[in-house]
Amino acid sequence: MGAILASVVWSGAVAVVPRMVQGRSSAQSIHGYHAIDKICEAGKLTAFRQKYKMVDNYPLEHTGRSDSMDIMRCYALMKRSVSGSDTPDYATLDIRVELHKTVDSSPEYAATRHYFEQQKFEIADVPNLGQEAYYAYGDEPTSSDKTFHDINYYLVVRDGGMTFSLYWTDNYQLGKDATLDRDTVRKAMLDDTRDILKAIGGK
Repeated sequence: MGAILASVVWSGAVAVVPRMVQGRSSAQSIHGYHAIDKICEAGKLTAFRQKYKMVDNYPLEHTGRSDSMDIMRCYALMKRSVSGSDTPDYATLDIRVELHKTVDSSPEYAATRHYFEQQKFEIADVPNLGQEAYYAYGDEPTSSDKTFHDINYYLVVRDGGMTFSLYWTDNYQLGKDATLDRDTVRKAMLDDTRDILKAIGGK
């Protein structure tokens, strides 16, 4: 479900606010970033691996290269033991990096942020990360039983023609299941993001 939602967000953001992505300006520098084959392996995901165990056969990593844009993608399914429960807590991590070589990436960045605002996500700027960055957080019931919730975190970064997103999702049942607290998740997202960006040429 996490991968599907992430794809919907990235494709839907531009569709929701098309006026924000018209009239593109020229491409910006990609600031020394470069495509690699396995971004999660290179970035190590140290912070999340301290909290979770990677499920067998994960992460899944893919890279595509072209004259106009390089794309790197990593998807991971993780689990951790929860005190007092026989059921592990599962979470997903979906990372996407785009290196825009021929167009300005800032309109799409702005459109995606506007999408989260329209969906009533909580938004918080992240200082000292790329040219601009923000967290987006949402918590909502998953079915007619309002005790079941999905929680969704995004960390989105733009640095010249490089755009980065880390999407983390988990779920819980009110009064029964425990997930990591928000500060812990945000710190892990930030730490692993910095490591990945360094691995692909960032400062």
